[in-house]
Amino acid sequence: MTDVVSAVLLASGAAVAVAGRPVRTNKRRITLSPRAKKMFREASGRVLGTESGLEEILRLRIALTLLASILGVIVVASSPTTLNVVLVLTIMAMAWQIPLIVARRREARRRREFEVELVNALGEIVMGVEAGLTLESVLAQYSERHTTSLGSEFRYLIERVRLGVPRVEAVREFEERTPVPAVQLFAAAVNQNHRLGTPLAAVLRQQAAVARRRRRQLVEENSAKLALKMVFPTIFCILPVLLIVIVGPAAIRLIETLPS
Repeated sequence: MTDVVSAVLLASGAAVAVAGRPVRTNKRRITLSPRAKKMFREASGRVLGTESGLEEILRLRIALTLLASILGVIVVASSPTTLNVVLVLTIMAMAWQIPLIVARRREARRRREFEVELVNALGEIVMGVEAGLTLESVLAQYSERHTTSLGSEFRYLIERVRLGVPRVEAVREFEERTPVPAVQLFAAAVNQNHRLGTPLAAVLRQQAAVARRRRRQLVEENSAKLALKMVFPTIFCILPVLLIVIVGPAAIRLIETLPS
């Protein structure tokens, strides 16, 4: 029993050591190493991957790992079996990875919502540009009316332009912060207007039509996959219940009528 508990304590200490390796403590602020910062930013994206956000992910990883280690020592001490040791080590590994998984899912959800909203916002942008407003004015008005992630990104883009950054460079940064197809189409339209001098409203209208068609095709594709996904629950969940309900009473009556 003592050997097993010692093994778990060593594993817990190793996990805590790994948790503390990518950081350097500077008073109350945690400074991430370049390697850890790159890994966390790849998971959370450039928008959510701010310094405070990355530090919060690291603190959460360390806290969950320590909590899992303490609970693991208690469980193994009460019942020192091989199964419990393996289970505790698995839970510790999961606690170490859960914050990154949550960050990836959060960034993926933000990008999906961002793409859907941008496709809808292209109509407003086209109407504003056709009315004679500049692209910056239209984006500024949209950011004032909407408090969504797209409005925040438009606000950041306008601030960069007001600081003297060229429009093409600001749009390129906008594309790098949220690399989804809708943003890439928007950036391509702005670049085409800058290089060739084509009417921006016409290009954006064409891009909006392409984006809506792409979204409709994606919905149709997901709808086509729905029938295939329903095969498994239909065969293994619905059909057995129907057989029991339909054939069950007849089988009971047949058994009762048979001579004993």
